[in-house]
Amino acid sequence: MLTTLDPLWVLIALTIFTVGMYRRYRLWMRGQKEERIEGIGQRLMDFFVYAIGHRRILKELYPGLMHLFIFCACAIPILVIAAVQVTFSTPHLFGNFFSLFLDSVGSLGLLGLCLAAYRRYILKPDRLSDTRAEDAIALVWVFAIILLGFCVEGLRLSITGETGVWAPAGYVFSALFSGARPETQVGIHKVLWRIHLFLVIGLIACTPYTKFLHVITSAINICLRKYGPPGVLRQIKDFETAETFGVSRLDELTRTQLFHLDACTRCGRCQDNCPAHLTEKPLSPKKLIQDLKAHMDEKGRVPGENGQQTEKALIGDVIEHDTIWSCTMCLNCHSQCPVFITTVDKTIEMRRNLVLMESNFPVEVQAVFKNMENNSNPWGIGRHLRGDWAKELGVKTATEGASADILLYAGCAGAFDDRYKKVSTAVVKILQKAGINFTILGAEEGCCGDSARRIGNEYLYDSLVQYNLGIFRQYGVKKILTICPHCYNALKNEYPQYGTTFEVVHHTEFFLELIKQGKISLNGSGAKMNVCYHDSCFLGRYNELYDQPRKLLTSIRGVSLVEMDRTLDRSFCCGAGGGRMWMEEHLGKRINEARTEQALEKKPDAIATACPYCLTMFEDGLKSKNVYDTVKAMDIAEYILNAMKE
Repeated sequence: MLTTLDPLWVLIALTIFTVGMYRRYRLWMRGQKEERIEGIGQRLMDFFVYAIGHRRILKELYPGLMHLFIFCACAIPILVIAAVQVTFSTPHLFGNFFSLFLDSVGSLGLLGLCLAAYRRYILKPDRLSDTRAEDAIALVWVFAIILLGFCVEGLRLSITGETGVWAPAGYVFSALFSGARPETQVGIHKVLWRIHLFLVIGLIACTPYTKFLHVITSAINICLRKYGPPGVLRQIKDFETAETFGVSRLDELTRTQLFHLDACTRCGRCQDNCPAHLTEKPLSPKKLIQDLKAHMDEKGRVPGENGQQTEKALIGDVIEHDTIWSCTMCLNCHSQCPVFITTVDKTIEMRRNLVLMESNFPVEVQAVFKNMENNSNPWGIGRHLRGDWAKELGVKTATEGASADILLYAGCAGAFDDRYKKVSTAVVKILQKAGINFTILGAEEGCCGDSARRIGNEYLYDSLVQYNLGIFRQYGVKKILTICPHCYNALKNEYPQYGTTFEVVHHTEFFLELIKQGKISLNGSGAKMNVCYHDSCFLGRYNELYDQPRKLLTSIRGVSLVEMDRTLDRSFCCGAGGGRMWMEEHLGKRINEARTEQALEKKPDAIATACPYCLTMFEDGLKSKNVYDTVKAMDIAEYILNAMKE
């Protein structure tokens, strides 16, 4: 069936493919160099689990199966045929079984394509609202390849008179040509086979120039993903020598970050779970990535005056200021992305440029920076008052020479916020009842710096960290118990960038361990109470502490846990992360009110949190909904203490 010209056509297609891939490669290489990638074995395992096995894609059943069917129809025939040819000298011994297998895979591929078309053009979910002509072309192209494959197979069966036992799909298609004369069938077979061949060759050639590129880039991106705790931001180490900070031009992003732009499949899962987008803010993670990609493509092909590139301003023209400041850095985009793309790393670099280079940030943040710098807390309350919350609790401070196994790090909210000081008090009383030897720093404690860092002021964050580390070293701190998830994440996952070695635990995991050890017991009043638990972003997605808070609540007699629709790794942000706690919410609907509504839909008697920001946001949300007197929001520590009193 092959002609002498066919190898030439294949060579031309491969040449076009190679040129296209080289052009994409040159665009990626415009970014900044990065450290060498380690852990090749684990990355290969990730390739099979996430790229081939579709582990994350299948988290949503309909689009997951749809994509899996199409993927198998495209990839498996190539892999199977190649494997058979390489492994067996007489592949016909296995031909029947492979014929049946490939027929099944092809049929699933057609089903997947039909499901994709129905979803995109009939159901029309919001996240696919940016449908383009190339999306339809891609579906029709692949559909035609598979359909023609079955037609060619059906003609072969009809011409040879073979039964369709091992090729049922082909046998069905053979009925379309059964009425034609044998010589006509042979002619049609030759024509359709060549059309099928050229469609396949054309697809290979066009891959780098179309959405088919994601078949390559998405798989590679999975292998390039960063290991370790998610959401850890890049450390700026050269404050004294660096000429610029953050990112104001596309080529200031790293090579991997530029590669992310081509790895994005526009599936929209990030958008479907973004609290900013769902409350009508100008941020859509999907659109942000696609806008950056369009900018990268533009820079790669559009010449300006005198041969120079016509360059839009990255911040302002390509990505609007409100888009940058709308992000709560909840990490839902990263958690839901099938190929581990996030917008947080790119957003924070643009914030750093605005803050450190342009002094361009929301006006209310200026006072927050000043307060952190002068008094080491966002409220600006005198730092000498930081330990006053514990004066009547009989807690010894490290300043008084008290030696202890654990340092209780109250954090800014636990030390200064009137509502959360009650939580700090509850934590202390639980520890005292359990006989735990602990101490606090009192006035010597400093802000962990999380808000400063996520707003973009890395310089202020660095100074806060350096102070805290000096205090920790002075008192030989080995283990830290935190109350706030933001403090927990900073101390545990981001302070190690400075070479720290101390252990950090959150009060929910620590209290659960105390229960297991029998050091505290929970009774409760026995009165039935339906409690909605809200997963803090920094406790859940950032640190995967999902089970511990729930086990604590269900350990209390009478408490029934009620889950919201958006929970666990799909939990909806309270709206205070990413420094948004200290900024006004001028655009769209208030995120905390949206989350409060989601909780109230379950008709709970109370709401449980394990984060000061979340608690504040829920209390404000309950007040706005006029249910503050009937539905209470409390920290898990307060539930535990109340259960111990009975």
